[in-house]
Amino acid sequence: MTVRTPASDCYLVLSVICRPEDSPAIEGWIAKTYQIPVLVTEGELCQLSFSPPFDSPLEQILLEEGLRSMGALETRVDSFERQDWQELWKKQGFRRFCLGEELTVVPAWDPEPVSPPSIRIDPQLAFGTGWHETTFCVLERILEKIKLTGDAGRVLDFGAGTGILGVAALKLDPRARLTAVDNDPYAVEATTENLRLNDMEGRGRVLGELIPLPEGEAPLGRFDLIVANVTGGVVLGMAETLWGMLEKNGWLVCSGIAKEEAGQIEKILRALDRSPREFPGERYNTYCLVKEGAHG
Repeated sequence: MTVRTPASDCYLVLSVICRPEDSPAIEGWIAKTYQIPVLVTEGELCQLSFSPPFDSPLEQILLEEGLRSMGALETRVDSFERQDWQELWKKQGFRRFCLGEELTVVPAWDPEPVSPPSIRIDPQLAFGTGWHETTFCVLERILEKIKLTGDAGRVLDFGAGTGILGVAALKLDPRARLTAVDNDPYAVEATTENLRLNDMEGRGRVLGELIPLPEGEAPLGRFDLIVANVTGGVVLGMAETLWGMLEKNGWLVCSGIAKEEAGQIEKILRALDRSPREFPGERYNTYCLVKEGAHG
């Protein structure tokens, strides 16, 4: 077994079946331990899917044993050829959906015509299709900002995944420009492809890391809208840096924050914006901060 790289001929997906009441703790542990997204399919039993970065059979055994100790009823590892990723997403139920009347998100393989405005998303081997409550809530905040301020401006999608948030911002605001950042090479690959798929290559750049500049300067410059749909741990470590990258009156939208992390992270966010807006979800919270006044 090998660590995930875009050059691999196949990739591994570990599926965890558990009771709904055990799902938040297991998902939170996976996200915190590996700093990777988890795809949740809800039902009478929950299925959590992620691509584990283990590189030996022993690591797999230890991981599965650990998951069972937290309440996993069943674990399964599937190996997919790179060309079979569409079948995975079809099994996970990714299908077209609407963000009000303003935008329709359509899987790349959906042959049915769609009326504009719309975007097509090819998840490939990254996570982020819009079905997760956090992604949809951030999409709503992007739309809200554009309606209230008239534009999205310069957008930073931090932890881009498939790039769905950044691509949506570009579609909703034809004047917007995007910088997308993700340390997962599959996400960089998927975001680049989704910009191309939607004829937006010239309006965005995709990076594998934040590029540090000399002390006192914001990495990559400043932005009018920063979206970070990541994990609570990443928000905890990056909130001040992202806040420093905002323009005056810019919006910072943080999501992927599990309920049990919310109290600790709220303290950090309130030190930046005394009145951040909170959007509670079933499992996760989203926060929207506005940087009023001068930089800093």
